Amino acid sequence: MEFNRHISRRLHEEHDATLTLWGRVEATLAAGKSDPALLKSAAASLAHELDVHFDFEEKELFPRLAAFGEADIGELLAEEHTTIRSAGRRFIELVRSDPGAAELKPLALELAERLFSHVQKEEMSLLPMLEDLVDEEADGELTAAYTS
Repeated sequence: MEFNRHISRRLHEEHDATLTLWGRVEATLAAGKSDPALLKSAAASLAHELDVHFDFEEKELFPRLAAFGEADIGELLAEEHTTIRSAGRRFIELVRSDPGAAELKPLALELAERLFSHVQKEEMSLLPMLEDLVDEEADGELTAAYTS
């Protein structure tokens, strides 16, 4: 889908990067290989997702959806954020402190699956809703808030 709003495009680009990176993580681990640099990259990217991307959506986007009568999707995505945050923080901790932990591979594969599903929901529902609900002025405000 082609997005006209700057904020939608920005989030879409981040989603693409997430899918690409976590696709590599999943393929590497499923093949029984080890790639510490890839896991460090995934942990750093995930930290951004948890601390910047998710927070922005929860504070700026989900309330806007609710104001337009679309609270359900925001609530569902926020619930997924909670689950992903919990697993994600554990993943980041393991990559930093114990990258050889037996728990790391199944946790990373679970995260990959959750992230793929979550991104798909956002791409199919959240971003198209933003295209319809956000005007040019709000788009500029949201984009500025996200990039600051």
